[in-house]
Amino acid sequence: MARKLRAAVVGLGWAGSVHARTLDALDGVDLVALADPDPRRRAQFPGYRTVPHLRDLLVLDLDYCIVAAPTAAHEGLALQLAAVGVPALIEKPLASTSAAARRIEDAFRTTGVLAAVGHTERHTAPVAELARLLHSGEFGALWHIDARRQGPYSGRIRDVGVTLDLAVHDLDLGAWLARAPIESVTADTVRIAGPHEDLVTATARLGGVLLSVHADWISPRKARTVQVRTEAGLLTADAVAGTLTLHANSAPADETGAFRGVGSGPAVALPVAERTAPFTVQHELLRDALLGHDVGGLVTLADGAEAVAAAEAVLAAAATGRSTPVAARRLAAA
Repeated sequence: MARKLRAAVVGLGWAGSVHARTLDALDGVDLVALADPDPRRRAQFPGYRTVPHLRDLLVLDLDYCIVAAPTAAHEGLALQLAAVGVPALIEKPLASTSAAARRIEDAFRTTGVLAAVGHTERHTAPVAELARLLHSGEFGALWHIDARRQGPYSGRIRDVGVTLDLAVHDLDLGAWLARAPIESVTADTVRIAGPHEDLVTATARLGGVLLSVHADWISPRKARTVQVRTEAGLLTADAVAGTLTLHANSAPADETGAFRGVGSGPAVALPVAERTAPFTVQHELLRDALLGHDVGGLVTLADGAEAVAAAEAVLAAAATGRSTPVAARRLAAA
């Protein structure tokens, strides 16, 4: 029998707890230990080996480690893992600043150690199918992406606002779906209950595509939708309902490619294959990559750093009231 990969988790908040339980049930992986400085959180995992700090894990001959600590701690933990050659899955956002995200990216690139970012929204079934259809080219030109992410305030995130916690998902999805980097943004934010902004609206430009993002944690109704307007019609992925719908354009371009306008065509529920839970999907991808299989779908550190840079530009645009360019592309490309 092949040796199981030895994995550990740092940070036992909500995300770290999900990672721990996902790994514990994952074929081919042995969850050897969990780390968190808070003894009350460690006590919530009886039967697991728990320790206070990452340094206590590094003596356990790990094959990889999950970083699910508060965002401000990501850089220090990630750089320690890169320095000792331990592959990592780092929760989103990759870091609290684009400069820190680039340093993480550079550290793993320089050491040649595999690492990825936990942007699980790419792995929800409707969004994954939406991406497959868009990237197949059968829906023609992509014009606009509209992403909405809302819900009640849990209070579990205190170190960053809704932009870095939630909107960063849709900034990443926009660049991924459009296959283009975010170039500039305009934005507004509102602070209502928390120490940071609780609501953000932003418009981003990705070449010829516009991306609209709304994120808040002040809504009693949860919503997770991505709509894309294309030449062939309007595609709506609803991650809460698990559905993907096409409202077809009945007046597509003619045989010469000339735009003939948009007409209201039929609404069609597109099939969405039953899919493994997003956390499980990303762990399966990382496991298989570490075992040497040629897999796609992992969210790279470069992707994660771009999402942080875009979120940083959103906050700057909201603070200044001006369109703000996204920070220069990755340091590794310089």
